[in-house]
Amino acid sequence: MVRYGGIVNIITLIVFFFYLILALALTVRQGLGHSFAWLCIVVLALCRLAQVSLDLAATELFPPDTAANTSLESGVAILTEIGLTPLFMATASLLNMTSRPKGRRMQWILMLLHVPLVVSLILIVAGGIDPESRDGPNFAATEVTKAGMALYCACFVILVWATIVISSRLYLASSKEAKILTTIVLSLPFFVVDIVYMMCFAFESLWGSQRFNVISGWVTLQLCMQVIMEYIIVGLYLALGLELPTKAMRLAERVENEDLDRLAGTFLWKIYERVSALVAVTVLPTLRFAHWFLGRITK
Repeated sequence: MVRYGGIVNIITLIVFFFYLILALALTVRQGLGHSFAWLCIVVLALCRLAQVSLDLAATELFPPDTAANTSLESGVAILTEIGLTPLFMATASLLNMTSRPKGRRMQWILMLLHVPLVVSLILIVAGGIDPESRDGPNFAATEVTKAGMALYCACFVILVWATIVISSRLYLASSKEAKILTTIVLSLPFFVVDIVYMMCFAFESLWGSQRFNVISGWVTLQLCMQVIMEYIIVGLYLALGLELPTKAMRLAERVENEDLDRLAGTFLWKIYERVSALVAVTVLPTLRFAHWFLGRITK
């Protein structure tokens, strides 16, 4: 019989498979130049699908209270933590879509935010699970993993600050940019809960409790503080993507906003070039022949 944790994993498999299909559709719909946020969600969905598959296998193969620190459990812990990286990148990419209230300086800050995110991902993958916990179901994070999670926390503070600064210039935003900012502001409380859960797991040795452990902790606690939070955040982002203009709509809007005089001038200049070429090819040889023929007659 499938355990409680296994049921949660099966539901997560279904939800994130649906999210994966929807994110791929948005990637095609928005065009490659405007789809980095949806590509990040694709990576997140793949990460979560791999994580819950490993967790389901570990849950069914080993009793939760006696499981040894095998590669399955280590993989579950690593994938659970690094899933924050594409979530952060998707949020920063959505903020970068707000061109008018954002400004040039904030654009560079949001782009450079990807550097510590990649560094934290590398630290978490390299750190993994403390090998000293191999003899029992402790699954403690290493010091390197803790450093990676601390970087995540710092990146989240920068992300909240950037959201506040950009939202304070909401009067400059278009209707599309206002929708983006509203969605990100709505997602931040759920993001906070997710970050708090991950930090509690990484630094659980400070209070010696296993409740927040992603492998041997309380399933209900992880469900309420991490799993459902990511359901909501990704769902909000994908719902936003369905409301954003498609590639064809952006192209039509760009054509409508072009300077009509400049377009007319360009069109007339092309006509002038075509007529000049036609004259050079047909009229000039005819005039030369007429001049030669009249010269022969008058002689």
